[in-house]
Amino acid sequence: DADSFKDFTTNTKFKATLDDDQLASELKRILVKLPPELLITTDELAELLDVGKRVFIGDARPMSKYNIGHIPTAKPSPANKLANNLDWLPEDKATPLVFYCGGVTCPLSPKAVKIAKANGYKHVKAYVAGFPAWKGEVYPAHVNASWLKRNLDKHHIILDVREQADTSITGAIHLKATTLVAQHEAWNKEKYATKKRSFLGLRDKKAPITIVANSAEDDEAIEAFEILTYWKFKNVAILAEGFDGWQKQKLPTTPELASTLDYEKKLAKGAIDEKDFAKAVKKGSATIIDVRSADEMEAGSLKGAIHIPLEQLDKALSQIPKQGLVILHCVGGSRAALAYTQLVKKGYTNVKFLNDSFADIAKENGIVLI
Repeated sequence: DADSFKDFTTNTKFKATLDDDQLASELKRILVKLPPELLITTDELAELLDVGKRVFIGDARPMSKYNIGHIPTAKPSPANKLANNLDWLPEDKATPLVFYCGGVTCPLSPKAVKIAKANGYKHVKAYVAGFPAWKGEVYPAHVNASWLKRNLDKHHIILDVREQADTSITGAIHLKATTLVAQHEAWNKEKYATKKRSFLGLRDKKAPITIVANSAEDDEAIEAFEILTYWKFKNVAILAEGFDGWQKQKLPTTPELASTLDYEKKLAKGAIDEKDFAKAVKKGSATIIDVRSADEMEAGSLKGAIHIPLEQLDKALSQIPKQGLVILHCVGGSRAALAYTQLVKKGYTNVKFLNDSFADIAKENGIVLI
């Protein structure tokens, strides 16, 4: 599901097999290896949280990863800074510690375990399956109010799922959990594809979504989280403090809850807004480069677009003008992003890429495909 190597946790390791052109013909993950006695499974960690046993859970990933979603009660403990910040850990060195990071290839949780053991902590384990496995089992993820209050903007969705919500977080939209449940059950009966399921017209499956109920443990929050995760939304989390905690901290609230979604995808570097893409296509004001495969072109293409499959891009630069705007697109944005990077390295200064579903953008903006 990664769009680029930037999506991987720092220090994720791969082994590449190269062909004669020095391109990777195969990639294999290098898995983290630890003695069995230092490991804890997803179910074991979930049980510790469920029964409320005393345990410190440390998120060894960078803060940027922790902020947008973490295991409930976890504390930020970035492994690259932990050795110089031991005050992040409990004073009592008999306290059980569990560290996790970005999955089975991520070395950050083993690094945190090593640091804690070297400093006298007696009961330390690594949850090497990490946050991806936790989410894969649809266990809840949390975000903190301190982070959310800094991100009350159009790039973050706050979804209040309470049955009654006369007042909510500033910028929140009200959508009852019962409404989501009813829609989910109806689509299950219709056997409607999960990847096509959405709410309020939201197409961006990577949109950051914070679910709000009175508390993080409320059934409304859990149900909404499970449904949206099942619908393949990738960055869903529950507000850890709930609305009750938000109010106690006297953070921004409003009696005016929105009923329509006002969300704008935060553009990656080099990405073009879908409206600007549609305008350029209709006016013919840019050179459009289609980097899909020949087979994918059969689903429809843009009149006047230049077709250059991504793997042939370096050898076809003569077809791409350096004067005027150049826009790249593929199916969903991943290959277009790679093509953008290649052209920038080759000296192109006026180049953009569509980081979205080409088919959906064409349909929603009335772009005719041939």
